[in-house]
Amino acid sequence: MDNNRPHSRGKRVGEGSVTARKGQQINSGGPVGGSSQNGRPRPMSGGSQRYGSQTPFGGVPRRARARRATGGISLSTILLLALFLFFRGCGSNDVQSMPVATPRPTAYVTHTQAPAYTEQDEGVQTIDDTGLFSSQPGSQTTPPGSLYGYGESYSGANPTGTSDTAGSGLLQDLPGAVSAPKPTSTPKPTATPGPTAAPAAADARARFFTPLGGGLDDVTVMIYMCGTDLESKYGMATSDLSEMTKARLSDKVNVIVETGGARTWKNNVVSSSVNQVYRVQNGGVERLEKNFGSAAMTDPANLTKFIQYCAKNYPANRNILILWDHGGGSISGYGYDEKTGGRSSMTLPQISQALENAGVSFDWIGYDACLMSTLETALVSAGYADYLIASEEVEPGTGWYYTDWLNALSRNTSIATESLGKTIIDSYVSACRQKSGSAQVTLAMTDLVELESRLPAVFRDFSVSTNEMIEGSEYRQVSNARAGARQFAQSTRINQVDLADLALRIGSEEGKALARTIQDCVKYNGTTITKCYGLSIYFPYESMSSVSSAVNTYDVLGLDEEYAKVIKSFASVEYGGQLGGSASQSYDGWESLFGAGGYGDLLESLFGSSAHAGGSAYGGSPYGGTSPLGSLSGGYTNSYGQSSAGYSMDLGDLVGLFSAFSGRSMPAELSWVDTKLIASSAKQMADDFLDPGRIAVSYKNGRPVLELTDEEWAKVQTVELNIFADDGEGYIDLGLDNVFEFDGDALVLEHDGTVLTLNGQLIAYYLVSDTLNSDGTWTTIGRIPAMLNGELVNLQVVFDDEHPYGTVTGAYPFYEKGETETAPKGLIPIQYGDKLIFVCDYYGYDGSYQSSHLLDSGFTVTSPLILSNTYLTNKCIPSYRITDLFGNHYWLSF
Repeated sequence: MDNNRPHSRGKRVGEGSVTARKGQQINSGGPVGGSSQNGRPRPMSGGSQRYGSQTPFGGVPRRARARRATGGISLSTILLLALFLFFRGCGSNDVQSMPVATPRPTAYVTHTQAPAYTEQDEGVQTIDDTGLFSSQPGSQTTPPGSLYGYGESYSGANPTGTSDTAGSGLLQDLPGAVSAPKPTSTPKPTATPGPTAAPAAADARARFFTPLGGGLDDVTVMIYMCGTDLESKYGMATSDLSEMTKARLSDKVNVIVETGGARTWKNNVVSSSVNQVYRVQNGGVERLEKNFGSAAMTDPANLTKFIQYCAKNYPANRNILILWDHGGGSISGYGYDEKTGGRSSMTLPQISQALENAGVSFDWIGYDACLMSTLETALVSAGYADYLIASEEVEPGTGWYYTDWLNALSRNTSIATESLGKTIIDSYVSACRQKSGSAQVTLAMTDLVELESRLPAVFRDFSVSTNEMIEGSEYRQVSNARAGARQFAQSTRINQVDLADLALRIGSEEGKALARTIQDCVKYNGTTITKCYGLSIYFPYESMSSVSSAVNTYDVLGLDEEYAKVIKSFASVEYGGQLGGSASQSYDGWESLFGAGGYGDLLESLFGSSAHAGGSAYGGSPYGGTSPLGSLSGGYTNSYGQSSAGYSMDLGDLVGLFSAFSGRSMPAELSWVDTKLIASSAKQMADDFLDPGRIAVSYKNGRPVLELTDEEWAKVQTVELNIFADDGEGYIDLGLDNVFEFDGDALVLEHDGTVLTLNGQLIAYYLVSDTLNSDGTWTTIGRIPAMLNGELVNLQVVFDDEHPYGTVTGAYPFYEKGETETAPKGLIPIQYGDKLIFVCDYYGYDGSYQSSHLLDSGFTVTSPLILSNTYLTNKCIPSYRITDLFGNHYWLSF
């Protein structure tokens, strides 16, 4: 940012005007603008809620799968062709044009009931003869276009040589690594003859698999397929099973699949009442077990049972395991079984236990699921496999393409693992790019033998040095590094970032050494995302609600305790800073808070307040413990008599407040808070604190402004415009948007009377992320709560250099509270004939959340989707929300 100032997105003002009117009330379960991993407001374990109302209210399927049709005129080929036509999308999504699209296929529009399951016990059964995915009669062919998520440029594991736009030059001084070239077409499978297992370091363990060579190896591919809503709603598991049957399998390759976890299956072969086991054959599947029990697919004992079944009945010297479903990453782990209900997933410790109990070692373990290429997952897998193949990011619509790599494996069962991994990754990236030129894609192969040998020492050094920075005088450096690091599943705020990017941004020598080691261990990485090097890690920032879970997970897994200290230290300092922010926004005034009892009484009151629980003083408002509609909206006066966002605090007051943490006992849910660290870091925290009394209205060139020094702007993470429209009975929340104007070093506190609209229809828009790319451009992602054909979704909006005024790239649905802790997504294309009605939150004049409503009557999509700012006729309350290094929010009205 220039002069440490935040970035504003592009804006264009259209003609006409719009009036805010709330329509029918909907049962949303809470504010649609609220902060939650899975769709409902979730409090932090701190004061104000960082990005509280920017977080999408919905988790979504890991992908809305797209597939290619390949040759022939069989029923299965027709299915694949129909899928291809369907998922090719809604066009380029350029703001100026949107190609004509077909009506949504039957499976999407009406969720047509699957064909009746038939108990055929003999012979090979075709898996793709349902016709569910064919277009409706008389529909047009859908033209190609952008669909699933938003990427930047294509890069490999090493951003030197292959792409001058990958990364930001951070790794240019590191040794070269194998990089995935930008695909121009679907690559042909690569078969490498002979026994060529990658050599391990001298002190590394022996590999579990060494190829016999000459195609003499016997292979068992175990696919644990929890179909869940990916299958019951979209038929994605059926699509993948069909892809498997398209491979020309060798008699030395057994592909065994356990099915379960879905309420319905989009074919007439697989049962939804019980788990089953199938063997993939050329052109179909053979049912091996028509009743393999009814245990949840997220039950680790069930995974153990499946692995042991495969090993016993199909013994091989080369075993491969793939877990297919949703993924939640480091903390939530794998899987969502929609049949069993509840939010239970298979955590990493449970996966580790399942693998240990199974007693089988693997050539590689793969996750055809989102967010599972984490350091934590890699260290869990290292005890049972030589390689990990997984994605740091959510998987786009195409997902893995099974036909190509199964063909490669069948042609040569001794193919080197890294060559096979390259085929998997290249075909995956190529399929995604063919479906969408802007697909956000990453899939990496990590050598777990090398990682297990080389990583512990450098990771420990990095953790120790980073903790010293936090405990010393460099919390701001670590905070800024975390704020700028490549983050994944940004809309869900699960706090996973690329580890190499984070380490390099922190800037220590230990960080550079860690980045080099990661680059060496990630043997192949196909990605369209800059600053994405193959392995991510949990690091708390937007929310601290998972800190306890992370610490417990690390303890069970035996992850180096020094890293647990890092996240506890960072979160502790952030928590202390948030209590300071809460104190500055007390209704009774800063001085009266201390009273006769001093700082101790203040902390006591804050621990017992909504600041401690992270709850809202406004009935579940998405704005955390503060609100622009309450007395905090310009309700303070600093020592200069200016309207400000809070009480001005001098350095002594802050140091005294933070020092008072020493010796304090914390509630059980905050046991990770290091009160001694907060007390010992009091001076540093006070120096990093943005004085809320300085967030005040002044005047420059006759205009109201917020004027801060460069040093103060360096303490600001975001600036967002927050608008509420008065409809005569209360306030309609129109969201949070990073659109503003600077006059020199001053933020102009004026509103031009316009609000964001889509095709002239008023919307509530919420900022999700704003990322500085390696070429100096910005990518801004936001969301619009809406009903799409009767389903509650978020529309995803992208502003970038190519689309400076924004483009809608698709939609993702959400889950009910408690339904699942996994947080993947996949974009549903917006097509002509779709019905869109936008959704808003409604607040009373007292500032309390009342309910969520439709905004007017919406429209049927019959023309390109165009975003523009339009004049609002209602009386409105505009304000700017300023977020500081500690995640405190302050509002300024004007």
